[in-house]
Amino acid sequence: MPIVLFILVAGLWAAFLLPSFFDHRSRAPKATTRDYARTKEKLANIALSQPDSDTYIRRHAQIRRQQILSGMGIASASTLVFATWTNSMPWLWLNIAINVGIASYVTLLLTIKQRRALQRTVVVSISDAPQRPLMAVPDQFAYATDEAKTVRVIAG
Repeated sequence: MPIVLFILVAGLWAAFLLPSFFDHRSRAPKATTRDYARTKEKLANIALSQPDSDTYIRRHAQIRRQQILSGMGIASASTLVFATWTNSMPWLWLNIAINVGIASYVTLLLTIKQRRALQRTVVVSISDAPQRPLMAVPDQFAYATDEAKTVRVIAG
């Protein structure tokens, strides 16, 4: 047991100390791209944290929905465990009711998502589209000349 603990502690120290030995690679050109990506990500997070923006509202609504769904999942699992542990039918019926609630909540979320997707689509009626006269496409040989058959190389 002490050997396993020693190996675990040594592994943790190595995980913290070894990256500092290889830090000289962080000065490479790849690091500038990583720095740019990190800076861009920070700016995106700042932009998302503006409470007046639509993305902020959507993001927090999504977080709230995830919390509700995870809470309902935990409630379902705990009532099922308690119902089987105590052999209680009322707890089993409560578990079934919670599962029905989860199914209806997911159905409601999917319906809302589908309606939003339909609202975003723009449909243009064919009768409103501008009419163009139809023309036949000429044969390839009709416009082929000697110049079209040659290959030009342009030195850059």
